[in-house]
Amino acid sequence: MPDLQHPRASAAQAQSQLIVIREDSRFLFGLQWTPLVGGRPSQIGRERARVLNASHYLIRGEPGAVLGYASICAAKKQRIYPLYSAAMHYVCTQPTGTVACVLPHREFGFWVVAAHEGTVLVQSDKWFASLEQAQELLNALTARFPQLTVCWLPTFEATTPPDWLCVRPDSQSRLSTLERPATFKLSFALGLLTLLSGLVYYSTKDSVNDSFESGPSASALWGEAMQRVASTYPLHTAVHIARVVEYWRQAPLRVAGWKLKRIQCEPKGLEWRCLARYQREHRLALNKGLEANTPVGWSFLPFDLEHALLTWTVHDAASLFDLTLVHEREDWMSYLQQITPIFETVQVGVATRLAIAAPLSGQGAPLERPSAIPVWQKRSLSLKGPLRSVAALSGLRVPLHWKNLSLSVDVRSGHGIARSQLVVQFEGDLFETSH
Repeated sequence: MPDLQHPRASAAQAQSQLIVIREDSRFLFGLQWTPLVGGRPSQIGRERARVLNASHYLIRGEPGAVLGYASICAAKKQRIYPLYSAAMHYVCTQPTGTVACVLPHREFGFWVVAAHEGTVLVQSDKWFASLEQAQELLNALTARFPQLTVCWLPTFEATTPPDWLCVRPDSQSRLSTLERPATFKLSFALGLLTLLSGLVYYSTKDSVNDSFESGPSASALWGEAMQRVASTYPLHTAVHIARVVEYWRQAPLRVAGWKLKRIQCEPKGLEWRCLARYQREHRLALNKGLEANTPVGWSFLPFDLEHALLTWTVHDAASLFDLTLVHEREDWMSYLQQITPIFETVQVGVATRLAIAAPLSGQGAPLERPSAIPVWQKRSLSLKGPLRSVAALSGLRVPLHWKNLSLSVDVRSGHGIARSQLVVQFEGDLFETSH
């Protein structure tokens, strides 16, 4: 395993490490990251990487422009294989939220990466010799992002990578090479190249044009990039939510000395994975009593002496999101204002641009977004109120992706018409095209 040094790295920073998962999945762990300010991030980032004496670099243009770079001593030996940034690959598999991952390695130590809404946090993508050092970084990130969710993974080797490293990397995480030529040799080579290109230009013009025309268009590449992002946001219509709630009604409220306390559902692709938590109310209540009353197709799971779980899956309760289509703009905000009185709380977040990394051309440069492709933004949306108020959401005609649906029993929440003993909480994202 070759040692890979950061350019201008301080003694406190760990080395970069190259880990080969498969022949087509060679990941570089431990890049340097820096934000890019100003227009034309691809040009600014490339020039900065050159100044920093980097051999490999990567630019993320949306939502916040950043440059990742490293200087690889054995670059010539590795040139025949594409290299990928492990940090950027992690971001591609976690495009939303504020998340971090701690990945221990027997030889290299503890690798920490963190991302916020599809952007690598520049303090992360680092190796640490001890768990205490890694925790210090996580503490600093948590102070800045209180909502940070940290995933602690077991020690891994290249033969047993975590699930997100098993996903085949794409162009968004691929590193571009940056040559560092000697001045004289570069000038001579450029002069010779210019002479030769002038001699063969006209004889090869037609064939070159044909080869470009035969490749994927910018619209097609952008469409693929947008669909990759859309796959993480399946849409949930009122019909889909009604199907989930219908399953809730099958859960017995009280049975055989057990009482339903809470139901929670989370999406998985086009399905919903649901869990009902029951509490033992009578000292003579037994697990087999609740298990005997479990609805068909559900699973019974004993938790401890006083609690048990029922789990089930709701199939075909979502639809695919096509980000390339322009949706008719709706005055959804006025509608939410109208139904606010029948809910305990309705909260809508500030609009943020949906992070979609620009696809790369054959030369490795980011492609401009075609004007026909819409620009999307999303807002967080959370609701809390009586179960009966869910029906009012059928009038909310805007693309919605719900992340969590829950029902609490006997919580006695809300006031007036929003008061109920059956309280639901919905958390998700609302999508709209920007002006």
